[in-house]
Amino acid sequence: MTEASANGGRRKTLPAVFALSVAGAGALALLLSKEAVVKVEPAPAPQSLRSRPTAEAQPLTAESHQGLHETGGQRLLEIERALVSNNPQQRDAAFGVALPELLKLDPASVIELVARQEGETRNILRDEVVRLWIRQDRDAAVIWMGSFEQEWERKASATVAMRTLAAINPAQAVAVADEFDVGRDDGSLEHIVQIWATENFDECARWLATRPDNPQTAQLRARVEQVRAQSSPDERN
Repeated sequence: MTEASANGGRRKTLPAVFALSVAGAGALALLLSKEAVVKVEPAPAPQSLRSRPTAEAQPLTAESHQGLHETGGQRLLEIERALVSNNPQQRDAAFGVALPELLKLDPASVIELVARQEGETRNILRDEVVRLWIRQDRDAAVIWMGSFEQEWERKASATVAMRTLAAINPAQAVAVADEFDVGRDDGSLEHIVQIWATENFDECARWLATRPDNPQTAQLRARVEQVRAQSSPDERN
C-alpha cells in the first residue's frame, strides 16, 4: 500500500471515529443529565412529617339506628306511663332519667309528646322540658317556646326558662325575659339582677353598662345601685 492510499484510508476512518465519539459523548451526557434530574428530586418526607391518615367517622349501621330507635321508644313509653301514673316516684324517675335521655336522642319526639298532652299534664311536662332544654340548647328551646299558639303558654314557658337560667346565667335569663316580655310586671327580673349584683357586683355592673339606655334598664340599674349603697365602703371601692 502506498503512503497516499494509507493516508486516504486514515482520512476516511477519522470522520467515522469522530462521529462515534460524538454520539458516545451525547449518550453519556444524556445519561448524566437523567441521573442529575433524579438526584435533584426532593427526598420523600419522613413518616413523622407526612400527613398521616385520620380515622374517618364511621357511619351508623342499621343495627345502631335500630338500637337508638328502640332506646328512644323505651324512654318514650316510660314517660307516657309516668304521666298517667299516680306514683310520684315513677314520675320523678321518668323526668330525671328517661326525659333527659330522650331529649338528647330525639327532641322531635319530646315536642310531639308535649303536643299530645292536655290540661295540667301538659303544663307539668312542658315546664319540665323547658327546664332541661334551656340548659342543654338555649336557642332550640327558645324557638320551641315561641312556637306555642297561645300567648299565655309562651309566657308561662319563658318564665320557667328565665327562673332556670337565673341560677346559672343571669344575663341569658334577662335575654329570655326581654324576648318574651316576662318578669317585669311582678318584679322577678329586677330581683334576679339584684341577686346577681349581690353575688358578683363587678360582673353585673359590666353587663349593665352594655345595656341600652331605656326605662327597662333604668329599673335594673336602680336595683344594682341599691346593692352598691347597702354594701360596705370596702366593697364599694
